[in-house]
Amino acid sequence: MTIKERIGFVTLTLAAAFVGGAVSGHIFAARTVDAANAPRMLTAQKFMLVDSHGKTRGEFNVTSKGVAQLGVFDGTGTLRAGLGVGSDGAPALGIYGHDGNPRIEVGLTQSVARVVLFDSSAKPQATLGVAPDGQSGLGLMDKAGNPRASIIVQPDGTPTLRLADQNHGRIGMDLTPDGRPGLALLGPDGKTRASITLNADGAGALTLFDAAGNPNNSVP
Repeated sequence: MTIKERIGFVTLTLAAAFVGGAVSGHIFAARTVDAANAPRMLTAQKFMLVDSHGKTRGEFNVTSKGVAQLGVFDGTGTLRAGLGVGSDGAPALGIYGHDGNPRIEVGLTQSVARVVLFDSSAKPQATLGVAPDGQSGLGLMDKAGNPRASIIVQPDGTPTLRLADQNHGRIGMDLTPDGRPGLALLGPDGKTRASITLNADGAGALTLFDAAGNPNNSVP
């Protein structure tokens, strides 16, 4: 699924909360008043909700790709919240700005829980995710959407910080489970050129690498 497609069905989101709350309350009230004439089941490919002026404020349908989606619109007809579930069972929630561009996405894909924050131009700027094995991560992007910084904590508790230019990681920092810190400096091609490490006994070491990423000098 492409980002646009994912955002597309994520576009359909918050309304689910209303379905379980305020909306269901009105449905039950109507049945209490006229239960004898209430239909037991309605079947359709699309449901539209309009306000007193005839403007669409809600839509519930299934897309050609099998995504069941629910969208909620403001008074100008702009999509502001949506809930969607793909045919593979992946759910997603989306919040949209006044211009209809996505600003927040919450989803679950292949058992990975994620939150994505977008700028006003719909470019992803920050992500937060947790994998099934407990690995968690935070990513920050530049205005073009390129990953520039990330923090990852492995299931064993090992934290790693990565800083990148527009193409490759350039600085890496980590801490092993037994408390040994390390710093790596990478070249424009993403290969390590220098590293500083501190052993468990407190001894430090500086290692220099050649263009191929092989160590060729070390102090001590």
